[in-house]
Amino acid sequence: METLLTVVIPAYNAEKYIQYTLDSLCAGCEAQCRSLEHTEREKSAAESDIKHQKCGQSCLEVLVVDDGSTDQTGKIADQYAEAYPDTVRVIHKKNGGHGSGINCGIREARGHYLKIVDADDWVDPQAFSNLVDALAHTNDDAVVSGFYWRFDNGSGEESSFPSKAEMQEPFKGVKYGKSYVFDGIADQVYMKMHGITWRTEILRQMPLSIDEHCYYVDAEYILYPIPWVRTVSFLPDFVYQYRIGRAGQSVSPEKMIQNKKNYDRVLESLCAFYEKCRNGEIVCSEEKMRYIESGIARVAAGRVKILLSLPADKMVRNQLVRFDKELLEKYPGIYHANRNKAVKALRMSRYRLYGAAVWALSKMNRSF
Repeated sequence: METLLTVVIPAYNAEKYIQYTLDSLCAGCEAQCRSLEHTEREKSAAESDIKHQKCGQSCLEVLVVDDGSTDQTGKIADQYAEAYPDTVRVIHKKNGGHGSGINCGIREARGHYLKIVDADDWVDPQAFSNLVDALAHTNDDAVVSGFYWRFDNGSGEESSFPSKAEMQEPFKGVKYGKSYVFDGIADQVYMKMHGITWRTEILRQMPLSIDEHCYYVDAEYILYPIPWVRTVSFLPDFVYQYRIGRAGQSVSPEKMIQNKKNYDRVLESLCAFYEKCRNGEIVCSEEKMRYIESGIARVAAGRVKILLSLPADKMVRNQLVRFDKELLEKYPGIYHANRNKAVKALRMSRYRLYGAAVWALSKMNRSF
């Protein structure tokens, strides 16, 4: 019997968080089972058997990839594998970074679909159950659900964390559950990592692997599969709960400055991928090309943000100008795909607003 969904949890030194993550997924599995029991009571025996085959006990695989943790992460995951032998599986490997955990998960997943859940995040059990049920009734290449930013208030009680929807709907007029041809809506959407569930075969088709020993690989994970995507559907449920604001988080301003070389590496990889699409080495429709350009433009805007997070300095300003000029010369499609208002303002001012932009961003960073 084929497993319907594999949830991959790349985990490194996450002993403070992974239990809550696993509890939320196991609770979601139990919610799915309760839903099945209710459905089975309403259907004939034959229909129930068919339903159980599609969404039975083995419909979900939770695959924890212990990425060389030096704390109790691996041990905690093993305890869950013992308690939930039909659901939880653990792979212990040498440390290779977040991308390495994703690559391992793609190789080892048994599910028809694959979703990444970071070890310090969690899912809403009922919304997750709804996602699993939706996956049982589609064969779209991607299924996209909503997610909440959950702001860590230091209480240690995740249920008390303030929440904010990343976006209220994927695009205006969306019909949830409808199978859309991706090219027809590519100019209206941007699918982010925490919302997307891929058909696993799509991930295995792409000839590029995710960068290892590197931060900020989310953009690779969501853009590399695009040339092979035909259909996508959307759900109204806010499944993923994305923890934001914890100490040492890679998306904090301080960490992004510290890991600037990692960010540059990812941007270089994305531009190399784009070049393969542009020269026909990877077959890609015009609609998908525009989507990829827009996605990489977002990463380029993040690169500008990192430079603006540094103290105002003539050398840094010159570096910013040089970066933007090289982007225009080498990849005009990416340059002109920018939608970031701050980047637009800097360009229109010919970077005379550089000092003001540094000051404004420093104020925002202090409140991060």
